[in-house]
Amino acid sequence: MNIFLSVRDCIKKHITNPAIQKIIFFDILLLSLIFLVSLCTLPQSTFFLWIFLGGILTFWNFFFVAIFIQKYFNSKLLGTKSDKILPFGQVLISNLRLFITGFLLYISLTHWNAHPIALLIGVSIPVATIPILLICNKKI
Repeated sequence: MNIFLSVRDCIKKHITNPAIQKIIFFDILLLSLIFLVSLCTLPQSTFFLWIFLGGILTFWNFFFVAIFIQKYFNSKLLGTKSDKILPFGQVLISNLRLFITGFLLYISLTHWNAHPIALLIGVSIPVATIPILLICNKKI
């Protein structure tokens, strides 16, 4: 139980929006569950392992984009002088992060013989949690 509290505190330290905090915490729980399933099924198949690795790649992108957007809009509201530098830096960092993700997906498919459907499911998991949470909270 201490692990969940420390993860929640870490998320609250970096993300101030409660809705984004819920999404990130739910993603972490879902990816943890998939990791446990992949450990249990690893001797028979690596399908769930590739789902987990695809999910981690997308979660990594989503988390850092959420942090940037929060910092950018907070600086816009405060009217700091670094407003002009942030978007250019974010474009560079986002493109680098997407390049690394694409490169890792390419290596996974070509050299490590990853299951393409499993990677596709894994990449879509963190993004799919947003409508799931909205439906569960009756926002739609």
